[in-house]
Amino acid sequence: MKKLDEDSALAIVFANIRRKKRSNDLVTIAKSFEYLVNLYGSPKDVADKVGLSMEMIRQFLAVLKLPKEIQKIFSKRQIDSVDAAKELVALRDPTQQVLVAEELIKSLSKDTRDIKRLVKGANVTIVEAKKTVFDAKPEGLHIFVMDFDHETYQTIRRDAKTLRIKPAELVKRIVLDWLKQKVDKEKQ
Repeated sequence: MKKLDEDSALAIVFANIRRKKRSNDLVTIAKSFEYLVNLYGSPKDVADKVGLSMEMIRQFLAVLKLPKEIQKIFSKRQIDSVDAAKELVALRDPTQQVLVAEELIKSLSKDTRDIKRLVKGANVTIVEAKKTVFDAKPEGLHIFVMDFDHETYQTIRRDAKTLRIKPAELVKRIVLDWLKQKVDKEKQ
């Protein structure tokens, strides 16, 4: 990778933020984000500049938290998924990360659910997984875990797709509407 400056880092980021149209590997993109974070001072400032969420920038940067051995795999594009990087980082143990990355390459799957199944198979306890999620949680973000039966989950996914939003956003809207109605009733 050539030496970065602001213009080249921004060019790499803007040319590669769409999943299907990436011309660079995720390590190159992550290093560009890292350069911009150092230049602008924070992921939030970079997010404002490039029009992405801070969470998305953190997911790209997750690639750089992985062992060099796995970064080489991402450089060669044997694994080319931001979601895979996020799931691998969640393992924390470099040995487990390498094993799961190798299994992922063997499976040739690009499905995030398959990646999560591989990570789950790495024997991370619920307590460790929960701690990882809360450690990575940005300030001001509150996380709730909700368990739905299959039918309810499929209904939420279908309705969210119709509304062109993520299922989590639909659930958030439903909860907020319910809370608003509850407050309105209490005022009466």
